[in-house]
Amino acid sequence: MFLKPYRPKSSAALKGSESKKFRQRLELAFPNISVDQLVPAKAAVTHVKILTHGGVQSIVYCVDKQPMFFELDGGQLVPTLYAMWIIPSILPYYTTHEGVLPKLTNGADLMLPGVVPLGVGLSMYGHYKKGQLMAVNLTNNKSAVGVGQLARSSDDLYMCGGHGVAVKMLHLFGDKLWAHEPSLVQQIPLVRTKALSTDDFPALGAEAKREKTPKAEVSEAPAAPDTFASVTQATDGEELESGTALLSLAEEDDHDPADTAPAAESNEVPPEYILRNAFLSALKNNGKKLPLPLLTSNFYRLYVVNEAAEQIDLKKTRYKKLSNFLADMVDQGFIVVREESKGVDKIISVDLEHPELVNFITDVKANEANGAASETPLFHSELKEMYIVSDVTAAFFTKMNFKRGEGIPVGQVKKIVREYVAKHGLQDVKTKLVRPDETLLELYGNREGTLSEVCSLITSKMEHSYQMCSGKDTSGKPMIQMSLATRSGNKKVTLVSNIEAYGIILAEFIKLCKQGAAASTSIVKLPHQKLEQLQIQGNQVRFVYTLLTETYKVPPKCILGLELAKDGKKNKKK
Repeated sequence: MFLKPYRPKSSAALKGSESKKFRQRLELAFPNISVDQLVPAKAAVTHVKILTHGGVQSIVYCVDKQPMFFELDGGQLVPTLYAMWIIPSILPYYTTHEGVLPKLTNGADLMLPGVVPLGVGLSMYGHYKKGQLMAVNLTNNKSAVGVGQLARSSDDLYMCGGHGVAVKMLHLFGDKLWAHEPSLVQQIPLVRTKALSTDDFPALGAEAKREKTPKAEVSEAPAAPDTFASVTQATDGEELESGTALLSLAEEDDHDPADTAPAAESNEVPPEYILRNAFLSALKNNGKKLPLPLLTSNFYRLYVVNEAAEQIDLKKTRYKKLSNFLADMVDQGFIVVREESKGVDKIISVDLEHPELVNFITDVKANEANGAASETPLFHSELKEMYIVSDVTAAFFTKMNFKRGEGIPVGQVKKIVREYVAKHGLQDVKTKLVRPDETLLELYGNREGTLSEVCSLITSKMEHSYQMCSGKDTSGKPMIQMSLATRSGNKKVTLVSNIEAYGIILAEFIKLCKQGAAASTSIVKLPHQKLEQLQIQGNQVRFVYTLLTETYKVPPKCILGLELAKDGKKNKKK
């Protein structure tokens, strides 16, 4: 649902009464949790209307800028991963194997072969109804990595014989909702529990060795800041109530048409509603920048028309003329109009403190949206396999400047072990076997083996996890090379290599080059190389350098070729 960018339509902070009604909705939908843990009484709750890439309208509720819940069709509230990480027992869980997570993040639903059975027989998939909200976690970590809905009831899943869709995924670790506020994104918290074995998670179809499945596991000690209590596995027959919508349309006598949207049954939006909304949007977005006094015709042409959701035809409204509409707005106290001469009216003042204008929610334009989800992504996001430095391996990795609990990419572990072995001279030149020193002896005992075997022994003592990484990570990447070349007609072009290695989306980078440098930009495929080269017309070395360092935050030390930049100031001095 949120794997592709969505567009925010409006955003507004909930008032005290609205926040109270929202908390009541949560209590109805999730009666077994403490709402104060998710929505503190004094927290700033924001109501964000969005339009997903698939054209589905939804509402996201953010608490102190962190997305905590979103709505489905019908008003059903769904907790986000951030809410699940605070209170793991909000939803029941299905467990899947760690290798399934990359498939889910690519857009796949959770299939039955990937679900670890909860029991045997009809209890294999619990006792849930179709459409039940379910959280998904991994065999090596009880923290939720996704939220979805059951595609079938538990009994139907059992009758499917291990084939078909089990959970239709709605929200996943690493999607755009997870990255709604970039400054607050979190990686999957590691729930430190007992070591998990195949007895805990038997293969599909195998008999469980446990006599009974615990209904709930509760940790005895209070949870640490980054550690959560064990999740509730199943709640028999639990059904989340969608909650009755508490916000109702007020009577027409008490509110103007702009306060409420047109009835859902009506397919046509009244033209007066469009006109009034465009007028209020123009005042809300441009009120402080209006060059008053301003001709009413210019105000309508330059500001109101641009804010309209659809084309406005004044003749189809009950006002028929612009002067009649503005006269109505004057009577309601939004603006003050003065007649300069016959037929020439000017707006001389605007009441930006008008209660209706203050409470008006305006649509957020795509190019003016402040939310991170509305911005065009500059980097590719990548789900990386990580090994977490455990207590057992901490003594080894601290010598290589890695802290306890820090994640290390899978491909980097062997490099670290190789550096350690070379630094301490532990590898025999002839046999290529690694002799353990005191640190390695404590780690895996007195065993000699090849470098690959030592890596396997060390990683077996670590915890496997996943992290969502962007192209901003520059470690171990080739340097960006800028160079100049001459094409036909003695025209210079700027060539830029290795941009994709930093996760930069080439299509967006080309767009910025065309807009900023006003130069033709194209992609050149190099023979025998996976990465592509960028070709920009003219000497654009300075522009590319500035774009990379300021917009993409690439460290200057990672860029070569700045000395080729064309510096006009030096030429003038000569």
